[in-house]
Amino acid sequence: MLCLLSAAVTTEAALRGGWEPIKDLEDSHVREVAEYAVSEHGRLKNLQLKLEKIVKGEKQVVSGIMYRLVLAVEEKGAGTKQYTVIVAEDNKMHLKSFKKFVVQ
Repeated sequence: MLCLLSAAVTTEAALRGGWEPIKDLEDSHVREVAEYAVSEHGRLKNLQLKLEKIVKGEKQVVSGIMYRLVLAVEEKGAGTKQYTVIVAEDNKMHLKSFKKFVVQ
């Protein structure tokens, strides 16, 4: 009974546009989204950045898919830091946010 209720809540949240965890952070498309975010931010800020790891991820189904990812990113000469990024994807990707990760 509890499993059915949990599945119903998860499905209802997804249908309403709620954020749901990404189960496979190693998925090739999730990696592509993360690489896009790092590359685009580096291009916009003229920084040499390299994706080290996808730490956490959530997605939200809206008119496309929104990805909210926590990424470990290396900046040349400045070490590795974590960032929270938001990427919207409809027929192409759009970087919406790239901010230093803050533990809440």
